[in-house]
Amino acid sequence: MIEAVFRNHLGFLAFAIAVTLLGGLGVGVVAARRGERRSAVFSGLWASSAIGPVLLTTWNGGGNGDAVCVVNPEVGAAFATTQGQLNVLLFAPFGLFALLATGRPLLSCLLGLLFTAGVETAQAAVPFVSRLCDTDDLATNAVGVVGGVGVGALVSRWVAPRRRLGGGAVRRVGLGGGVAALLLLCVWGTVIEPVRAVLPTEVPAASAEQVRALDLALREAFGDAYGVDEAMFLHSMEGPDLVSAPLPGGYAELSWPDRERFTVHLTPTSRSEGGSEPYGIPGVSRPVRTAGQAVRVATGFARRYAPWAVRDAEVSVRAVDAAEEELGWAVGWRRRHGTTLMPMRLDVVIEPSSRLTDLSARRVEDPVLPPVEITEAEAWRRFASRHRLAPGQVEREEAVSLAERGEHGWRVRWRLTARQGDLVLSAAVDATTGVVTDAAVRPASDDSQPPGALPAQQPW
Repeated sequence: MIEAVFRNHLGFLAFAIAVTLLGGLGVGVVAARRGERRSAVFSGLWASSAIGPVLLTTWNGGGNGDAVCVVNPEVGAAFATTQGQLNVLLFAPFGLFALLATGRPLLSCLLGLLFTAGVETAQAAVPFVSRLCDTDDLATNAVGVVGGVGVGALVSRWVAPRRRLGGGAVRRVGLGGGVAALLLLCVWGTVIEPVRAVLPTEVPAASAEQVRALDLALREAFGDAYGVDEAMFLHSMEGPDLVSAPLPGGYAELSWPDRERFTVHLTPTSRSEGGSEPYGIPGVSRPVRTAGQAVRVATGFARRYAPWAVRDAEVSVRAVDAAEEELGWAVGWRRRHGTTLMPMRLDVVIEPSSRLTDLSARRVEDPVLPPVEITEAEAWRRFASRHRLAPGQVEREEAVSLAERGEHGWRVRWRLTARQGDLVLSAAVDATTGVVTDAAVRPASDDSQPPGALPAQQPW
């Protein structure tokens, strides 16, 4: 399990273990020089039980450094999750060894609560940590500490140190803890913004027929790797409804009732923290280091799963994110009749481990289309007229001719986009009638794409 959770981070895991052991050993040696040996051993274990959780909760930050902490009003729900139960186990040793080292139950509890609060505060406020802060973790960590103190109270009947922590030391520790608590309160009052968690609304369950359809789509794509016994039915005000179900580390969706669109997302290996892995393509084990290798791996999968998409189609490839190479490459297939893109599409993302993290498929037969009467030049003229543009006033992007299904059947539309300073203008022009629809203006900083836009890919 450790290898599954920390895959690709085994070096850090080894480092964390070494630091935890050495830190505890160092504290134990120092304590042994100042007191009796049994208390020194417990002091070293107490130090290790603090160092370990600090390292494990500050590695591979997944937050965004915005000093926000999510407040979940349903505190008890966290204890029913695997993550919450692991948090309890992770922090229980702190309470156990704190009591065995000090012999002071109340002091051990208070120090443990202060410790857990400090961890969550650091996750929200320290930039290089930048992990997700939420009250679920605070609650489960605190219960772990208190539970550890309770276990320590039982164990101390047989292995208690010969002397409890003296009153003077308790007062000094209490004073330091009070100062630390005030500092944490100042950080929460001035830096961290508590945000109430938005509790999910009840979603209707999918019917047995819808669950079977989604399960069949999953098995056609991935064999026995994934399956679903229940799903949700998501009603959409725009476009088809969706049958959706969670997967280990991801989700799957199937459009309904047409069943044309099938989407699967699995958390990339580099971002996974729960032990789940993306889909391992059968027969592929070597890492993928180039776009060409990604195309070959993706094509092997596509020929087995979706031969209808590969036939007479153009294949293209692009890096998912040039700034994060570990996310891999998106490989896509499109088919054209003349210059018009057909509605069929298939996209997969292959990460450097050669695993598949995303699948997006739309299976639809090439439709019979009306004749194209409007040329690209004429479409641009109507675009300019709709947006009231003077010649040369905008920078045009490549026009795309798409086959799209509308209220009156299949049509061919020119999807046009142009830039005007800090604005992006877009519209669709019917290639038969010349009617302009979907005209819109948005800021260039808006990452959303106009309707019908395709991701920028490089032909392969």
